[in-house]
Amino acid sequence: MHSKVGHLSRYTGANVISAIVDYTLLLMLTHVFGMPVLQSAIAYSAAVVVNYGLMKKCVFVGDMSHKSEHRLFMEFVGTGFIGLVLTATVVWLTVHVMKLPAVEGKTVAMVLCFVVLYFVRRHVVFNANPADSSAA
Repeated sequence: MHSKVGHLSRYTGANVISAIVDYTLLLMLTHVFGMPVLQSAIAYSAAVVVNYGLMKKCVFVGDMSHKSEHRLFMEFVGTGFIGLVLTATVVWLTVHVMKLPAVEGKTVAMVLCFVVLYFVRRHVVFNANPADSSAA
């Protein structure tokens, strides 16, 4: 039980750091250039790179020897693309349809991505045993 709590805590911490990168870039870029959907996508993409390093070094540290570094990174980026599409869609809906501020839309998107990407990355990208996709 403690290992699952510790794992979730490290996952949360890594995502908090990535979120700081994401929000900081979103706010700076939107302030300078406007266009919150585009700036949200740019900020998210930068945060994905930061997140990959943190996930690999601090969160999913199991034996990944069955995957090359290139494959691991490409799978992570692929899941990041899922998050990017989800983020841009949610920000568009919340900003342009619901008329919420960009930061509120981004927050909704981040919470949704946090949950969705955890399960995808845990079971697909950082699955230490390729024969068992339900490993904890």
